[in-house]
Amino acid sequence: MKNIKRIFGISIITLLFTAPVYAQNKGQIDFADLSSFYGEPKVEINLNASLMKMIGSFANHKDPEVAQILSNLDFIKVRVYNLQGKVEKAVSTIDGVSKKLKAAKWDTLVTVNNNEENQKVRIFSKMTDNVIDGVVVMVVSPEKESGEAVFINIVGEIDPDKIAKITRTLDVDI
Repeated sequence: MKNIKRIFGISIITLLFTAPVYAQNKGQIDFADLSSFYGEPKVEINLNASLMKMIGSFANHKDPEVAQILSNLDFIKVRVYNLQGKVEKAVSTIDGVSKKLKAAKWDTLVTVNNNEENQKVRIFSKMTDNVIDGVVVMVVSPEKESGEAVFINIVGEIDPDKIAKITRTLDVDI
C-alpha cells in the first residue's frame, strides 16, 4: 500500500509534465467509458488548453516559469472510478490501453503487477526531440474501500529539464 501511494504520487507529478499523442485529437487517449460498468466516475476532470492557459495566468505572478509550463499543456483528463469490489473491467482496460501505447512506441516508465493484492500500475510517456509529448497513468488499487481505478491523460509538451523546477515549486519529494 505504501509503495502504491508513492508510485501514485510520482505518477501525478509525472502527469503534470504532459500527455499522450497516440489516439484521438492530439494525444487524447480513449480509456473506454467505464461508467456503464462502474457508474459515474467519482472524480472527472476535463481541462482544455484555454483553461490550462487561464490556470497558468493565475500562477504567473508567483512563478512565471511554472505558468509557462502549465500554458504548454493542451488537455488534462482524469477519471477515478469506485470499483465496487470488481476489478476485472478496469484491469482489462489497463491491459488494452497498454498494448496500444506499446504498439505506438510509447516508453514504459513504470509497471507494477501485485497479483496478490490485484494491484496494477502503468505509466507511459512519449518523447519527440527531447520534449515529452505525453504521459498516461493508469492505476487499479483494490485495497482502498471497495477499490479504485484511476486513469489520467495529459496532452501537451514540456522540457524534461523543467521537472525538477516543478517538483520544487510544488514541494514534492520524489
